[in-house]
Amino acid sequence: MAGDGIWLRDAYFGEFESFDPCLAHQPGQGMYHNHVQPVCLRAKLNDNVEVVGTGRTGSTYREKAAPWTHSPILGWSLDGYPIYGPYGYSDSRNPASAVQRMRSGYRLRNMTRRDSLPDWALGYHPNVPQQLPAAQHGPPINEQFPLGRYVEDYEWAAGTGDLDQYNGRTTVTPEFPNGTYAYFITMKDDGTPAFPYIQGLQYNGTVPATGQGMGMAAIPADAQDYFNNGAFTGPMASDPQLKGLITGNAQTLARALIAWDPSAGPQTTWPGVQPAGARQAMGGVTTPSPGDIQRIRTTNTTLYLNSNNLPSYVIGPWFAGSANGGVFMNFAASIATLSQIPRVPQPAATKANTGLGSIGVWVNGVAIFNAADGASYRNSTGTDLGGGAVAANAISRSSASLEGGPVTPGSLVTAFAQFESKLATGTESAPNANWPVTLAGAGVTVVDSAGVARPAQISYASPRQVNYRVPPETAIGLATVRLTANSVTVMSALNVVPVYPGLFKINLENAAAAQVARFRSGEVIYEPVTGPFAVGPASEQATLILYGTGFNSATPVTATIGGTTVPVAYAGAQGTFQGLDQINVPLPASLAGAGKVDVIVTAAQKPSNPVNITLQ
Repeated sequence: MAGDGIWLRDAYFGEFESFDPCLAHQPGQGMYHNHVQPVCLRAKLNDNVEVVGTGRTGSTYREKAAPWTHSPILGWSLDGYPIYGPYGYSDSRNPASAVQRMRSGYRLRNMTRRDSLPDWALGYHPNVPQQLPAAQHGPPINEQFPLGRYVEDYEWAAGTGDLDQYNGRTTVTPEFPNGTYAYFITMKDDGTPAFPYIQGLQYNGTVPATGQGMGMAAIPADAQDYFNNGAFTGPMASDPQLKGLITGNAQTLARALIAWDPSAGPQTTWPGVQPAGARQAMGGVTTPSPGDIQRIRTTNTTLYLNSNNLPSYVIGPWFAGSANGGVFMNFAASIATLSQIPRVPQPAATKANTGLGSIGVWVNGVAIFNAADGASYRNSTGTDLGGGAVAANAISRSSASLEGGPVTPGSLVTAFAQFESKLATGTESAPNANWPVTLAGAGVTVVDSAGVARPAQISYASPRQVNYRVPPETAIGLATVRLTANSVTVMSALNVVPVYPGLFKINLENAAAAQVARFRSGEVIYEPVTGPFAVGPASEQATLILYGTGFNSATPVTATIGGTTVPVAYAGAQGTFQGLDQINVPLPASLAGAGKVDVIVTAAQKPSNPVNITLQ
């Protein structure tokens, strides 16, 4: 641990911008892992989560509304206890009681100075007094160092949640009707992760002294093969520790979306071709590798799991606001891992710390990490050391799709503030279509791959968001962006390509921002698309009007609606607003009654993000 090792930076705070849609990422050596709930695994196991929209950069998820079902086992801690999803019985002794979301017993401390440790942290920091000397104080509590930046900003308060300070409880579960100690994923009511996220900073149970975690320790000679090379050596066991392990996809190649071009779809090798000027990626897969658990062996005391530490569901892409081209340059690697899990867990008299690196394994063989990101505060310098860089920056995304990834010259982009950055001194929208280059105290300069700096027009500015247009003359290649407000400059980054079409949507469900034009009584009638609508009679020739950015007059332009190819009557500049594209798609009568369907427009062989309409 770099820094003083007392105020440990929270991984959800410090590393969230580099998480993929599965809420996972990797360090430089490539060990893919979660610090918070594994939402893609939960969706795969039907753990009360649903997909609300899918785009080129992955899916958007949300928690299902109650009533809920009890969560499945998502993984196993290195102490041998199961890790469940967020939902358990309201009465830990009664399987007939209602299922509820498990509440963390942790809360932010009510403090104005970081001069003491919470009770739970005393065991994690041996020989450190609770009331800290001045040389061990944390930073002041302010915008740069807000409460929640460090794990010691949280206290565990008995009776405020359902779980103990290790984030678990003794309870009956569907797999253990007689009861077991179990950890639970924790979330807030809005579905965002709640500290300590998966497991506390200490194990409740005893972790074997040798061969902990993902090390390649020797396997005992009496270990029995249970699953190997895609096949079981005998009948499947009913043992909960074996029954829930994911083995059905052991021959399926792992796939990742690559941030340089998510429209290319999932790749079995990565990071793939990088644009000129990009720094060398760390990690990566150059030979296709199977995902999920590859081998399972057992003894009376220990379960041995071999995996490549890659899941079978699609992972990536990974973005970071100020990184090279806006792409997080640490890529998941195929790492041969061996997880060793006690078969008969025992509570520990002296609790061991969950350190950096693996603290458990998901049922698909992917590593679990704790709530710390490897950095801590250094009192003498007033900075965090170690872990990933946490600095004011902005992440720039297509204003249409809101996806990270490539943008084009002249396209519309939205910059979102990261960490303590302020992008404007106020909130203001441009008064007309002639957008200014300064707005609400904000200015944007794009420096292209040729080193030419140009001001960008701004349509909207606020302290946390700025909408701007990439200057049309911007050269293809990697560009940097300077967002300046009140004499303070915040950096962002772009990967500029010739064509990368994006369609505007109105919600997370990817409903199209669209209109329908009809010929009726000798004139054109425009109707907003806010819900289901009818194609109408052929005499009206209903035409779907979509809006996007990044098309740049590319040809050819084609469209599919519900997988059916349909003609495109017009694709080009909208005319009123610079950077805004309009696509007119006549709707054939055969689509009447098609229901909810995806619409994809492809320009110069690049598919747009999907948006949807509902046809009656």
